[in-house]
Amino acid sequence: MTFNPSLSSALGSKLSQLRRKRGLTLDGLAELSLVSRAAISALEQGNGNPRVQTLWNLADALGVNFSTLLDDSTDTIVSDEDGIRVRLLERQTSPKMVEVFLMELPPGGARYAKAHPRDVREHIVVLAGEMRAGPSEAPSLLRSGQSISFAADTPHLYAGGESPSRAIVTVVYPEPSYASGPDRDLAWPGNAGEWDAVSALLARAAIEVQNGLEVNVTTFGPPVPEAKRAHRELAKVVEGLFPSPVIRRFVTCELGPSVVSLYRPAQMSHLGACPPTFSSNLARRCWGYAESALEPASASRVEEWSKLSLQPGPIVETSLLAELCTRAGRATVPYGVGSSLHEKTVRADASQRLFEARIDVDAYESYELVHPAYARQTLAVAAQLPAETEQAGPRILDIGTGPGLPLAMLLELRPDIRAVAVDPSDVAFGHLSRRFSGNGNVEVIHGSVTELGEPEKPFDCAVSIGASHHLDTAAFLCSIRDQLKSGARLIIADELIAPYNTLEQRQCRLLRHHLWYVLDTLVSLPSDADSADVRTAERLATVLPLASAFAHKGNHDAAMRLTRDVYEEVSELKRPVVPSTPLAVFSRFHLLELQALIAGLDYEVEQKTHPGRFIALANACGLDLAHHRRIYATDGDGHLDGGTHLFVFEAR
Repeated sequence: MTFNPSLSSALGSKLSQLRRKRGLTLDGLAELSLVSRAAISALEQGNGNPRVQTLWNLADALGVNFSTLLDDSTDTIVSDEDGIRVRLLERQTSPKMVEVFLMELPPGGARYAKAHPRDVREHIVVLAGEMRAGPSEAPSLLRSGQSISFAADTPHLYAGGESPSRAIVTVVYPEPSYASGPDRDLAWPGNAGEWDAVSALLARAAIEVQNGLEVNVTTFGPPVPEAKRAHRELAKVVEGLFPSPVIRRFVTCELGPSVVSLYRPAQMSHLGACPPTFSSNLARRCWGYAESALEPASASRVEEWSKLSLQPGPIVETSLLAELCTRAGRATVPYGVGSSLHEKTVRADASQRLFEARIDVDAYESYELVHPAYARQTLAVAAQLPAETEQAGPRILDIGTGPGLPLAMLLELRPDIRAVAVDPSDVAFGHLSRRFSGNGNVEVIHGSVTELGEPEKPFDCAVSIGASHHLDTAAFLCSIRDQLKSGARLIIADELIAPYNTLEQRQCRLLRHHLWYVLDTLVSLPSDADSADVRTAERLATVLPLASAFAHKGNHDAAMRLTRDVYEEVSELKRPVVPSTPLAVFSRFHLLELQALIAGLDYEVEQKTHPGRFIALANACGLDLAHHRRIYATDGDGHLDGGTHLFVFEAR
């Protein structure tokens, strides 16, 4: 590569910036680009000698154009060791992205290019010499002055002849397209009769969706009023429609005025009878709150729950009460959440593949309590713990404890348990050590369950809440089995997605799953809240219903692009460190959920499978399923579809 030191430094800085913006570790980018971790690290430090294809692979993996990686510099010449040289001449960004390069090939030199994204076209004009160029399966022989245009979304070739050759290569990218089209595209209503027709069509859309279509997007064309007025008028119509227990409607003007109607299965089911191991008043009260989540609540009862949730009390109780209020239409944040400055731990190097490289663990500690069913899943786990013996409470292994909120709630419900908490995250370990300092019933170990040696005394029980999808699932389950007595229980609560067979299905299932946790907790902020907090909440409420709709339609590219773009947009906002209003805690949680979603799309740190496969993996590791329940449904009607799940296994 013929970069001078300053240009090499500029490339390295740009590569590092794009990788971090994309949220990838060095290992993650290496996997996506097929460029070694060491080579990427060297490039980011301004060293290395990359080939043209290396840089193109990196640009593709980062989801940017080649010229973006070069920072649009027309002074940069990339030269391979075999003499192939590429220089950016010009870049146009609208209405279509167009990049123009000068390519020089030595005698006999050849460049084999991977397929570009769908619908990208290339135009080649040979300036000197001769060149075979075009799709790899059928390239054309071009001489000076001749040209070719071809679809470049398949592998293609540039090969020189017996003498040096030069060509202008123009790459034309399609305009961004978010969907194949709406289900209905209507003219903006001009009178009361036309508005009545719109209401009738939206009511019919609800029937179509609830009976099996899952999603309907109705858009409105000209003459359309300005966005705020259009949103206000459509929202008024939607509010007047007959409510359905399985339909959620969203009004958005992100891509023009639209009403999105989504199928929403019932989120919760009854947990059953209160277990006999719940002997304390707190545990029995919390079980009653969990059952109340499925029943209609009077205004006076919601008011009572709200007052209790805002008072100091056990974490599990205030969290369950706050969720009851939120589900009843009165968005509520548990006592203490978001009311003070959360500690900001120095981040681990983002090049390392650790949980904190992709997820803000400090924010997780501060805001995760408003995640739907967060306390409910812990309650369900506590109900499955073994009973206290005459000697002492059960000795449990808690795997992937994180900052420790679920373990703290378990101890509130079952103060007799003795726990060994294991977590590999440096940041989480710091929170754990502080939270359980001086607690003789909790031992904290900094490490992974896969690194634990053979125990001197196998455990009576193991639990894991929200951690199984952060590791190699089979290794995770087998390592836990090695720590258990024969017949001991393994109790796991975690998020899993609906069944899938292809990468495209997996991405859509992942989007649908995570986005429901956000859409179920969207709130409007008061006008006196900080403008960045308000803007964050508004942008997520505007864009994410469309992303979910596209995922339900199987258009994962559009859904992923919308999700990544809005996350990057709101990440640039300068929000106050402490939320300016308690309700802003919800949008802080939403950002965490998007972090997890995007990491999952990259298959880095977040590696969710589906329940059926999870059970099969556990069985292969010597764990037999004794009990299973979907605690909170996100995607699909079946008990093995997406959502928060509870599994109880017995070790063989």
